[in-house]
Amino acid sequence: MKRISIIIAVMALATLPALAQSGLHINSLFDGRYKKNPYAAEYIVTGPAALDIDLEIYHSLKVTQKEQQELIESLVNKDGATAIDKEVQLRNGKIYYGFYVLPPSKKKLNRYIFFLNQNLAKKSPKNMVTLIYMEGKATPSQIKHLIRK
Repeated sequence: MKRISIIIAVMALATLPALAQSGLHINSLFDGRYKKNPYAAEYIVTGPAALDIDLEIYHSLKVTQKEQQELIESLVNKDGATAIDKEVQLRNGKIYYGFYVLPPSKKKLNRYIFFLNQNLAKKSPKNMVTLIYMEGKATPSQIKHLIRK
C-alpha cells in the first residue's frame, strides 16, 4: 500500500510542469517533443531549486529550427494578448524581446512568459529562439533580475 502511494505521488509530481501552462497556447510546446530534438533544448526546474528563486516552475525551451521558431512566436503572440502587463520590443515586424505578466494561476501564483528571438539581435545574432514560462511567488522585478543574469 505504501509503495502504491509513493508511485501515485511521483506520477502526480511529474505532471506538474504540464499543468502549469494549461490554458495557454504555449502549453502545446511543452509536450516533450523537443526533449530528443537535436535542434532544441528543453529544461524544467521544480522543487527546491525553483523555490530558491521564488518559483514553483521554470520551464524553458530553446529552438534553432526556423519553422518551429515561427510557431513559438505565434503562440507567444496569442498568450501575450491576455497579459495584464507586458514589455515588447519589435524588430522587422517580429518580436525580438517579450516579457509578459499573465493573470495569476488558479493557485494565485504569478505567471510569466519571456521570449527572445536572437536572430534579430543587432550584435552577434544567433539562430535561436528562447521561450521561458515561470510560475511562482516571484515579482516581476525579481523575474527581470533573474533573466538578466
